[in-house]
Amino acid sequence: MSNFMAIAGVSSTLRNLLRDRMEQSVDVTIAPPDVTVTGTNNRRLNLYLYHVNENAFLRNQEIPGQGSPGAYGFPPLSLDLHYLVTAFAANEVSPDADLQAQQVLGDAMRVLHDFSLITDTLHEQDNPVAPLIFDPSLVGEFERIKITLQPTSLEDFAKIWTALPQANFRRSVAYQVSVVQIESRRPRRPSLPVRKRQVHVLPLHAPVISEIRRDPPLAALPGAAAEPGDTLLILGRNLSGEGVSVRLGTELVAIANPQDSRITVTVPATLAAGVHSVQVVRQLLLEAQPGTFVPHGGFESNAVPLLVIPRLISLAPPGASAGTLVTATVDPPALACQRKSLLLGDREIQAEPAAPESPPSVTVSFRLPSGPAAIPAGTYLVRVRIDGAESRLTANPVTGQYDGPVFTVT
Repeated sequence: MSNFMAIAGVSSTLRNLLRDRMEQSVDVTIAPPDVTVTGTNNRRLNLYLYHVNENAFLRNQEIPGQGSPGAYGFPPLSLDLHYLVTAFAANEVSPDADLQAQQVLGDAMRVLHDFSLITDTLHEQDNPVAPLIFDPSLVGEFERIKITLQPTSLEDFAKIWTALPQANFRRSVAYQVSVVQIESRRPRRPSLPVRKRQVHVLPLHAPVISEIRRDPPLAALPGAAAEPGDTLLILGRNLSGEGVSVRLGTELVAIANPQDSRITVTVPATLAAGVHSVQVVRQLLLEAQPGTFVPHGGFESNAVPLLVIPRLISLAPPGASAGTLVTATVDPPALACQRKSLLLGDREIQAEPAAPESPPSVTVSFRLPSGPAAIPAGTYLVRVRIDGAESRLTANPVTGQYDGPVFTVT
């Protein structure tokens, strides 16, 4: 199992490889380029890990062949390591200092080219009894160390060396080493073994909604608008079957006797005012054991919007003057996060602010405006608007004109 030492293990493996396979013996160090390394006066090759990123191809993938196939959760962290390889002469002020550094760099690049794939069978000096070049923290890993020379521009190198203000620019090359994996220490979740494998083949018979409307319809309201407690008529095809439910927003309502082309359902009282999606859901009853059927996720219809409108129960007081606090009782309860307003004729009054953590409430407070914005005295048709959904007005059956509810401003 690879642990947190795997990153350092890659650096150690690269150093072991270069020390063992370079033709000219040099000191191989692992240090930032802007520090003075003590204890060495020879030609030197430096490895600097300047960037680490997650490997996109192995993200969230398990290590093949390790652990139980039924266990899941917490896959290993797969990383790509980016190294800056820099060569130094024995004496940086000698006439051939740069020539010596170039020789060291060429020797190292040849080794990394010849051994671009490092395995745990590579021994020092190709002697099977000699120590492994592989660091012990990487032995037995599924992924091998792959070394790739990166096509890095002069601008990219300049950015790296500019970030090291105490170091002079040196001839360098960049390599990517992939993939090193660090396994999670968190326990994985084992699943129960499969007792019986079954394959169920069913014809595609998905329900489709063509229209929804209140039943019976109201001429004053659009088709897809209803109050809590109203009966909703859903028209379409393939609506019948076993385990049929209607999803209204977040509520799931079971249907006892669905028909293939129509379903009736009551709008739940717990559904908040506003726009909600409507879907017909048909579960599949699959046989788990002889004579025992278990519901499974099946087919879902297209989603159709439904406007749930609030019901204005009462206003207290039924009439008031400017600056008075008026309390409206509504159904369903209004949420604290919803936008609420009171409509008096063509005048809109915003609700009093409510604390965000307040529970749903059947009462909403409004303060009549005063001063220059005061509403003139008179009797007004009144509605309550919650998240754009307005309560109904009643109409005179003879004249066809709206006649209530009303509120009197004194």
